[in-house]
Amino acid sequence: MSKRANETQDLVSENKRSRSSTVKEGHVPDCTDELCKGCDVVEVEISFVRKDADGKPIDTEPSAQELLSMAIDEASNDKNNDSDEENNGIARRLFDMAIEKYQKDEPENRVGYATCLIELGKAIRVEESISEGLEVLRGELKTKKDDKDILLKTAGAAIALAASIRKKHKAYMEEVEAELGDPDDEIDDDALEELEKKYELSKEEIKLYKEAIECFNEAFADVQHIDETFLKEAQTVMHEMRGYGQLFEVESHKDHSDAVLNAVIAVIQKLPDYENNDELLLLWASSLLHQEKFLPYEQKPAYLKKADELLIKSNKLYLAKNGKENPWVWELYAMLRINQSMFAQDEEAVELYDDAILSFKKASALSPDNTRLAHMVIHLQNMQKEMEEYEEDLEENVGIHEE
Repeated sequence: MSKRANETQDLVSENKRSRSSTVKEGHVPDCTDELCKGCDVVEVEISFVRKDADGKPIDTEPSAQELLSMAIDEASNDKNNDSDEENNGIARRLFDMAIEKYQKDEPENRVGYATCLIELGKAIRVEESISEGLEVLRGELKTKKDDKDILLKTAGAAIALAASIRKKHKAYMEEVEAELGDPDDEIDDDALEELEKKYELSKEEIKLYKEAIECFNEAFADVQHIDETFLKEAQTVMHEMRGYGQLFEVESHKDHSDAVLNAVIAVIQKLPDYENNDELLLLWASSLLHQEKFLPYEQKPAYLKKADELLIKSNKLYLAKNGKENPWVWELYAMLRINQSMFAQDEEAVELYDDAILSFKKASALSPDNTRLAHMVIHLQNMQKEMEEYEEDLEENVGIHEE
């Protein structure tokens, strides 16, 4: 390994917050409220340290790509993307520095600049930044229409923007439904028609997800010349497309969901040696589990069976590669068992439900920091307890009304 390569690997960022007050940390100088928990405005300062082959620190200035990589890593560790505090402030500052670096030192690197804008928009949830980056990539495609890297990045940007629009629309519809009150109450025909119109996708969102599918498919026109780096980035885009497809929960949206998820599944099946890639198999299984929700009753078992097979194989591959099992596999396996219990009778249904609880427990044990999984275990156990109590009451009351 060259000395330069070693230096690059050792590049890390260090940050500290400079405060306007040195008298009382976390407060402005004239703060006299003893109950105040902090009112000072903080400013993130970032310094960079790089060591040479002998471990000695040297003066350095990271490249735009290095800044972008650090920003993405920082954003991925952010626990509160809605706030400009904590990691989010650091990530945003790194993104800003990367953008400045691209503009100043690499003005010709439009793809890098666009990627920075898109990742910034995703990190701080600003559609305008994603949209600006997408426009830059579209411009690049006019002269590089067969560049699979740009095509893939364009697909990722388009689906990220579509997902942002979808999430906002879902939040809006939740407010509309809350205003309607009890879902069991009757709604007159005019109100129902108006409600159905509100569920419809905007032309902009449809155009975006179709653009994502088109670019995604074109990026994989030649699957025989795909390197590991491209496949890794492709899997990220696949996850984003899968996530977008799973945002659809209304039956009238089935075709939109299927269009995106089927595109992911089709490309997975085209890839050489996909059967030995645990992540690709898991993506496929997750997509099938969502598609099953919208299927006619008689078609559901086949989808669930295929998902079952994919999850088992994915988990074996993951275990062989990492020496431990995949918590996401067990989470999906739990969901699969719940769905399968819907088609089972009596004791078999109970066994499948019990298996679902055990699977969620397994997932939670493999990912102890995931509080959502822990809450799911408690929720299912409470539901199971309520069902058992209900059945006991039924047994105790048998024959009471027959006298």
